[in-house]
Amino acid sequence: MSVEVSGKRKLEDSPEDGRAQKRAKTSEELQENHVAEQLPPRRPCITRPLEQLRESIGVEDVWRLVQYTLLRRSYGGKKPSWCRLHGRRRVVRVNVAVLEGVTQLHFYTHYAQFKRLRRIYSTRCTLAPSSGNLLSELFNSELPNPQIHTAPPTGQPEYSVDVLCHPVLRRFGLKKKGMTSYLLTEEEMIKKSFPVKGLQGCEAFVCTQADGYVTDSSPLFGLDCEMCVTQAGTELTRVAVVDSRGRCVLDQLVKPFNPIINYCTKFSGITRSMLQGVNTRLADVQAKLLDLLPTDAVLVGHSLENDLRALNLIHPHVIDTSLLYRREFGQRFKLKLLAQIILQREIQSEERRGHDPCEDACAALELAQYFISKGPRQVVEAHLQDLWGVSPTAPVNGSLNGSLHNNRTSPLRFGHALHKAGQSALFLGRSDVMDGVSSSQLWRSHYCSTDKEVVSVFKRVSQSYSLSVLQFSSFSEMLKQTPAGGRWDHLQQMANRLKQMCVLFVGPFPSDFTERRICLLLRRYGDLRSVRLLQKMHMLYAVVEFQQLEGAQLALQALTGHQINNKRIKVQRPVSELTLDLEASLADLHNDVLNDRVIYVGGLSSRHHRHDDLLQAFSSFGPVHDVITSARDSGKRRRHARIKFVGAESVAAAVGSPVLMGNRTLSVCRALTPPHMHTWTHTCPVTTEMNGETASLEQRSGDEGTEPKGPTCLQDVVMESVMREMDRKVGKMFNALEENTLSIVILPGTTSGGMEYSGLCFVDFKRT
Repeated sequence: MSVEVSGKRKLEDSPEDGRAQKRAKTSEELQENHVAEQLPPRRPCITRPLEQLRESIGVEDVWRLVQYTLLRRSYGGKKPSWCRLHGRRRVVRVNVAVLEGVTQLHFYTHYAQFKRLRRIYSTRCTLAPSSGNLLSELFNSELPNPQIHTAPPTGQPEYSVDVLCHPVLRRFGLKKKGMTSYLLTEEEMIKKSFPVKGLQGCEAFVCTQADGYVTDSSPLFGLDCEMCVTQAGTELTRVAVVDSRGRCVLDQLVKPFNPIINYCTKFSGITRSMLQGVNTRLADVQAKLLDLLPTDAVLVGHSLENDLRALNLIHPHVIDTSLLYRREFGQRFKLKLLAQIILQREIQSEERRGHDPCEDACAALELAQYFISKGPRQVVEAHLQDLWGVSPTAPVNGSLNGSLHNNRTSPLRFGHALHKAGQSALFLGRSDVMDGVSSSQLWRSHYCSTDKEVVSVFKRVSQSYSLSVLQFSSFSEMLKQTPAGGRWDHLQQMANRLKQMCVLFVGPFPSDFTERRICLLLRRYGDLRSVRLLQKMHMLYAVVEFQQLEGAQLALQALTGHQINNKRIKVQRPVSELTLDLEASLADLHNDVLNDRVIYVGGLSSRHHRHDDLLQAFSSFGPVHDVITSARDSGKRRRHARIKFVGAESVAAAVGSPVLMGNRTLSVCRALTPPHMHTWTHTCPVTTEMNGETASLEQRSGDEGTEPKGPTCLQDVVMESVMREMDRKVGKMFNALEENTLSIVILPGTTSGGMEYSGLCFVDFKRT
């Protein structure tokens, strides 16, 4: 990172900027956190109050977080109610990825395929399905009680949309600055393949004698090199340097060490005869450059990284004109075009055989001097059409969004507020998604036909926009090939697969056993959803479905071999095509980052329900962060709870030891059900009846009904492949993010067959 000190720029690592003075979290705030209670101070993080963990959120809640992160309060940014954003001032960007067509059912059915998604994101929320256009809901959403100016401040010019969203202004801003503001940072140099001291592959490079300081009056030197192809690769054949007045101070032919394969005469102008009698080697040129350049020299060139690598030279102070006159998505203008349009000069003419490095170096120098003297805004406004090929549009107080200034009663929409605040936005995905987005003119769109293209483009521009929205549509495109009835069948089949993870077959029981007695036996391990007796068998068995995965797990462990009236009962899971990989699925859930410090406790009596009693009993295994019960069931005597420890080692100690409370031994296992879910089989209502006389509709259903027709084995393999590939794309996207970027991944959910299937929202920050 670079900072300016007394008009000088220090090019070395320095402490974080003023935003790092953000106060550390207090212990009270840490106790309210769901996941980030031990994060270092001043780092941005998202937390949810414990009492809201199992409350679902809507798409509008997610957008409220985006708006609050990007907009100042005067522009309508309002704190979201469902979470807390800590360290807001340190958030550098917001990235949103939408996995079209994917639901919560898909995520947990194909849980093993989402290795990156479940590992990277520490906040996970159930999302109510939305049938609308998500981008339209974001950009067209009205901001609450905006206090935005109804007219621009006095003397403040109005800028066109194309000017404010221009890549040059996104990088350098609107204001005219000194020369040092246009130097490449070390991070940019590494990203653009410049040789940097200490970088792998640059060990044999020569470093100039530059010190750590340059000023706005430091001398500029234009540099250009010509190369040929030898048996060892590309090697230097000519180097030219011009001073700040454009005078050539070095023009030297260089003889490569290796035999030349191609002189590249068309571009370099170098011929065999020109190098005859030349004895100057690369080391000689390096020595001349070290003597020529003062310690605060700034090198200027066009795609300068190629010249420095040809010279095997490292210099920290550089201006690259191909990166001053920026284009979208990492593309670069040719030096010849820039000279023709900006300098009104023709270089590299067809009549001349090859390039003249002195001419090219001088052109690059003058382009940099012009940019510095005019400032980025004036350069863009003057050449918006002839260089960048963009026709000027109406100013922001014109027909485009005149209501922003001219109508005090019109609601302020997020897209316009984002634009007014000087923030830039990018969309990558299908073109039809833009339908219904009224403010689509205010942001950049790049339409991609595949998820691979989405990631490829994003990796090049990830740090150029305040807000980026990526649409991954490979799964939704696959769904379009499936009949509507087939989609519903598949959703039902997935719901049934997850449901079977909570089902146990228990028996045999004495013939006089009732549903009520079976409920009394099993409910100590967890809440029951249904109990169904199998009376057509030779002996009495029961099919029991728990609401939580842990209830079934504890009952399986505790009741196998249990005796009733001298009869040993057996407990087993259903065996079917849907449950063949059940143990592997449970093993994956054991390793869920959301539950890595959480245990499930069953067997509680009404006397043991008190928070303090549980806290005292389990504190012997290590510091307890909290005792978690469902707020939805407040007022009821819970027979199970979750204990969240501060350290993961406490979990192993608690699970491996008997815990006594009063005269009762509690049942303990690792938590399996994710904390954002009320129940594992969340799509169905709880209808268990306890009267022993009649069964509910859900208790009666399913025993003789037919299962929904699911996908074939081949289709299932294809489905897993698509999910795994989407997860891989999300991982690549996350890796490309800048540190302290807020990353949100949305699985939007769906509505099918008259039923709503919830989605998921993943939230976290990129950290190094």
